[in-house]
Amino acid sequence: MNGVVGLETPRSGLASLVPRRAEWEQGRAFSRVRIGHVPLDLGRPGEVLQSIEALVTRGQGGRILTPDVEQVVLAEANVALRQALATADLSLAGSPVVARAARVIGPRVPESLTGAQWLTPLVKLARERSWRVLVVAERPGVAEWTACALRDRYGLLAVGVAAPGVPEDGRGAWVERLIDRIALTRPHLVLVSMATPKQELFCQYAAARLQPAVLVGIGAALESSWDEGRPVQRWRELAGSGWLDRCRRWLTAPVRLLLRNLSFLRILAGSRR
Repeated sequence: MNGVVGLETPRSGLASLVPRRAEWEQGRAFSRVRIGHVPLDLGRPGEVLQSIEALVTRGQGGRILTPDVEQVVLAEANVALRQALATADLSLAGSPVVARAARVIGPRVPESLTGAQWLTPLVKLARERSWRVLVVAERPGVAEWTACALRDRYGLLAVGVAAPGVPEDGRGAWVERLIDRIALTRPHLVLVSMATPKQELFCQYAAARLQPAVLVGIGAALESSWDEGRPVQRWRELAGSGWLDRCRRWLTAPVRLLLRNLSFLRILAGSRR
């Protein structure tokens, strides 16, 4: 077995899916703004880490998501993704672009972390609190390499679980077996790296079944944080089956990125009204 970590479903409900400039929710230590249908919590690093620690220590589980431009755009048409994002216990900006956009709409926060920048403070907190950490990733080798890095660099009790067969809706028989494996390790924190919307839907579905673990959907930021030693593995991935399809995606990537960014700007403009 190679795994560690768990989580519960959100308690915030689906109220207020309509874009707003900024809002304060009862019990929150910091403000929450919305870009389109996607909520973002604007807290200082210390405040956010305290909130994460509270989720773990209260023993009821939870979900932390890190939406980026892609999630903001996809949530316009994908109701399931929209609901998964809206009901997360914490929603932290997944990139500097989203963080800057959130500060344009809401209050300015002097210091803020985005995406992979949250990982180092989070794993240091996990080490201080002796949390068991499980890493779940769909790309080959990512979960194993990350768990190894967490053990070697931070002395964490960390296990990696490969999850290449998770369906797009984050459910199914394979997912049930995966959740059973994770639950056996009794993790405190589960780091999840999958494509969108699979990642967000998996976290939402698995959360209630993995209480009291807290799930953190970190996406590709997980891979970019502790990636030393994977060049050979990366080459094997590129040279493996499906390379023609990957080449096609690379060639069309500039057009897709342009369209996505234009959609994001349109959503941001609407959120400022």
